[in-house]
Amino acid sequence: MRILAWDIGTSAIKAAVLDVASAQPVGPIHRAPLTLRQNGESATLDPDEVWSVLVELTRQLTADTAVAGIGFCCLTPGWLLLDAQGNPLTPVVTHLDRRSRPLALRLWRTAGQEFLQETGNKPLPGGLSGIACAHWLACEPELRPKVRRFVHINSWLCLRLTGRTAFDWGNACFTGLFDWRGQCWSRRWCEELGISLAWLPDVTDGSTTIGGLTETAGETLGLPVGLPVKVGLADTSAAVLAGQMQPGDLLHVVGTTQVLATLVLRPQPGPDHLTRMLGIGRQFLHVTHNPVGGMALEWMHQLCFRDQTAQEFYQRTVPAAWQHTTAVELDPPYLGGDRLAIEPTEAAFRHLHLGTDRLDLLAALLHALHQQHHHALAALHAEMPFRQIFLTGGGAEIIRQLFPEYQQAEVVLLVEGSLSGVARLFADDLGADASGSSSI
Repeated sequence: MRILAWDIGTSAIKAAVLDVASAQPVGPIHRAPLTLRQNGESATLDPDEVWSVLVELTRQLTADTAVAGIGFCCLTPGWLLLDAQGNPLTPVVTHLDRRSRPLALRLWRTAGQEFLQETGNKPLPGGLSGIACAHWLACEPELRPKVRRFVHINSWLCLRLTGRTAFDWGNACFTGLFDWRGQCWSRRWCEELGISLAWLPDVTDGSTTIGGLTETAGETLGLPVGLPVKVGLADTSAAVLAGQMQPGDLLHVVGTTQVLATLVLRPQPGPDHLTRMLGIGRQFLHVTHNPVGGMALEWMHQLCFRDQTAQEFYQRTVPAAWQHTTAVELDPPYLGGDRLAIEPTEAAFRHLHLGTDRLDLLAALLHALHQQHHHALAALHAEMPFRQIFLTGGGAEIIRQLFPEYQQAEVVLLVEGSLSGVARLFADDLGADASGSSSI
């Protein structure tokens, strides 16, 4: 059984035809960039661009290959408001958008602990879409009468593909509007933030088949009408599925930012981590972030080592800097901000002098990266050592080589973990397919 998989990120979309049984690509993985529009604290994507890129990648991949369904994972949260016809009233507002800081800060000061215990998370600007949406509507009140739906990217794609929509459990937890204990939309926080319950679709498993391709969507994509479409889920959750992780395992995503996640049997909301559902079944994750990630390394490369190719920088200079002793410190370390902070953060290099060179700066950055990794691990509140560590993302191999603790641990490298995890959404369909008379 072969399916079409999409992985929608903040800077690019990846797509592939996957074999469901092996969760591996059949043929090449196609990748196309997205334009992240950043201005001050805003960070948005154009929904028309997202759709056109998906159409182009789909037509490239399926021109000579039949697929039995469509599944996807996405950046989370990435939200938008829709009118009665399903047309976007806003851009896709990403988790990097921090314009709702004033509202988040007020909520944290007036009812922070109640919000944390009922929704599972602090009122994070950007990190919780309901807060960002409330801020948007306060700034543009003329939109409110036009709004009929509040959705995340996967919910919007479901609607565009099938005419039906839903939230998966994991994305619902990233709204700040969801009661994690009752596993339902919270009337209290919807009212507090001015989000109508009528705008919110039902919540279900990401593996649910929401419907089949409409005639319009099928014609646009070049795919059969009625082709099954899954609700989809967050990209981190897809990577957890790819590794078939169990409680006691660690997921370490090394990308633009670094994400650490572990499945927990007893979820405990706290200010130092995110608590959310996996998106399939009733399992929960604790998630933390290392603020020193791939974006910081790329910044250092462009700022101080632009005379080197990326290969030379990452394969030779980074390992050399890791071994380099320096008095320079990156403290505070928030070059790319802090996804778990409500107020603005910053970074500073300390103990500089006229003898400081670029290798000192890189060494300080790498040492901060390692130190923040251990802070993030502690914030997971999980039993250690971990049974297995699943590494994925563009910088996974670099981290594996640098971290001494990873050289002794049982480390599994997941190649394109989020994308391949989409195949797991079709696991139950594979059994049904095998019992049928034919397969694709």
